[in-house]
Amino acid sequence: MLHAIEATTSASEASPEARSELRENGLWALFIKPDGDCSWSVDAPEGVPLHYTLQDVARFSKGYISDYPVFTRVTDAGLLVLGYPKDSYMKITGNYIPMRAVQALPSFLVVMAFLDVGCLFLAYWLSKRRTLSGLEPIEDAIEALGTGKAAHSLPKGTLANLSESVTRASDLIAKQNEARANWIAGISHDIRTPLTLIMGNAERIASDPSAPSNASGRAALISAQSAKISNLINDLNLVSQLEYDMQPLHKAKAKPSKIVRKAVADAINACPETRYSYEMEIEQEAEKAAVECDERLLGRAIGNILQNSVTHNPQGCRIRIGLNATDEHVLITIEDDGAGAAGEGLLALLKPQECASSTDENLNLRHGLGLQIASRVIRAHQGNLSFTAPVEGGFKTVVQLSRC
Repeated sequence: MLHAIEATTSASEASPEARSELRENGLWALFIKPDGDCSWSVDAPEGVPLHYTLQDVARFSKGYISDYPVFTRVTDAGLLVLGYPKDSYMKITGNYIPMRAVQALPSFLVVMAFLDVGCLFLAYWLSKRRTLSGLEPIEDAIEALGTGKAAHSLPKGTLANLSESVTRASDLIAKQNEARANWIAGISHDIRTPLTLIMGNAERIASDPSAPSNASGRAALISAQSAKISNLINDLNLVSQLEYDMQPLHKAKAKPSKIVRKAVADAINACPETRYSYEMEIEQEAEKAAVECDERLLGRAIGNILQNSVTHNPQGCRIRIGLNATDEHVLITIEDDGAGAAGEGLLALLKPQECASSTDENLNLRHGLGLQIASRVIRAHQGNLSFTAPVEGGFKTVVQLSRC
């Protein structure tokens, strides 16, 4: 606007075009000569002086005249002043910046950019950490639900809805587990009484010299099969208790060498037939090694592994038992040279739901419940159990327990 007004005015007067343009825009103007007097003015508001000293010019050149914001243009003949209505512009008069500040501005902007990025990254990291810390227990809980176990104390906060959903599912699974375990225990209890009567009467008939020979043989068969049913019921109860963490562990410091010897002795006494031979080798370091365990349950697990070799090799086999120790672990190896297990049978050992139902017509478990019990007992002791069945035959089980 200053340029347009300057082009159409002179030191003596303002042209009609300049006056018209000023009035159309609601502006006013005046021209100050070198002596301080105004040679002309257009619509100057009341209260605007028409004579100015050098000090007055210095004041309003970067500010206001009588609170009117003004802009100036120096010409050869004097000073052109263009005025705007009050409150139309706010002029910043203190617009001087130290040169050092100007020179430091690029560095300041770079530092501020890095600080902004750092703050954003820190906020992102804290938010991510908070979210992940809340997700970890939920992830563990979901994994526990996948194995049929209940979850415990989940976090609230931003993940409260998810935590509540997992907790509800956990409570439902816990109730189902408890109901299933109670049902198995109740059925087992109801079966034991008639089963005891059957076994008792069958044993009496089998041992009665006056009974016909064919009746005695059938009674002996009934007694043997009833004993298998009784053992199967006991095994099912133990599996149920271990699966749902209802079997308390009475841990104490014990020597695996002692537990293994007792398990082998019990296996020999239970099946004294000569077609089964036992070889045991215990290293000197393993002889004095100790573990934190429940002796009764660990002995049961070792006994089940030994019985597995006997049950699935009716033709007889050689069973080798080895006990080794490292600085951190005790290794119990039980290996037979019998028929072994096919690929599908070995794979079924990793599927508990198949183990419990893998029985033949004689109620003999096909590498099933006995090893499942052993596996659960070893896991309850934070140990590892592995199976291998070479193609040429045989079956090998390795138990790994932590030393104490």
